[in-house]
Amino acid sequence: MVAQRRGLRGYRIIILALVGAALAIFGAIWIAVIFPALDKIPTNYEKTLNFNGSFMVANPSTQSLDTIPITQTMEQKAIGTEGNVLLIKEVSKVTNSTTGTDLSSIYGGESILAVDRSTLAFVPNLGDIPREGQWAPPKGLGKGDTFLLWNPAAYRALEAKYVSSEQFRGLNVVVFKIDEKDLLLGPDPRANNLNAYLSTEITLKIEPSSGTVVDQNAVTTMSYDVPTMGMVPSLISNINYAESTITDLMGTARSASWMLLWFKILIPWMAIGFGTMLVISSAIIVAVRDLRKSRANKPTRLSKPTSLPLDI
Repeated sequence: MVAQRRGLRGYRIIILALVGAALAIFGAIWIAVIFPALDKIPTNYEKTLNFNGSFMVANPSTQSLDTIPITQTMEQKAIGTEGNVLLIKEVSKVTNSTTGTDLSSIYGGESILAVDRSTLAFVPNLGDIPREGQWAPPKGLGKGDTFLLWNPAAYRALEAKYVSSEQFRGLNVVVFKIDEKDLLLGPDPRANNLNAYLSTEITLKIEPSSGTVVDQNAVTTMSYDVPTMGMVPSLISNINYAESTITDLMGTARSASWMLLWFKILIPWMAIGFGTMLVISSAIIVAVRDLRKSRANKPTRLSKPTSLPLDI
């Protein structure tokens, strides 16, 4: 009966060790394989971004800039995949917010974007035109970091640099800025082949764990190098996220950061920690048991008999 109980204890210790090892291995596989497979742009991605702002447009008649208040809507919808690449149709619509006139034929447009679902980087050989750099900021940005962000007005990726860390409406964010002056775009056939130039200053407030941009402001100037006149602005745009979009993206950032905390950190490391504890506990139990056995089996030393006095 005693031997049977000891055998059951031995099996329990083995099971305990196996469960612990399985948990630790599961946690490691989750970090290396399962979570990266889940942490991607969903194939049914769909988003609408709204912007407010103004355009200052050159008026040849008055030789001045006319101000047009505008609203912009950017609709993004996944339309298919190519391996790990998501194809997104992006439709931009621009409206004169005062008159309601649709300006999309001039300032709007449609694009087919090809984005790596894991890295959020553009895939140059897919989509309607070759693009490079990031479609959206990478996750985990912090002090001293930089990344390249595709800019459709410049037809190239521009470097965003870390500026500061701050709180935005109760959310911890990192601030990145793109600041470029007089980028040569080349001759413009619409303006008698005058060289066109672009200057832009873009400020991004990013929730770092998810990479979600929760606020954005972009001031962009398009100019022409006119003989005898120098650089002459033709369009100055000042565009910001609309309040509805800020609210939506704040919710997205909070939800994403909470999910990342649990599914990227807490769940796998809890499994690894608990599993490791079970394995160590099993090893300690076996060591203690073996020590007790060795002590129990150790022969007892007999005391030396005392000599008795002889009777005379």
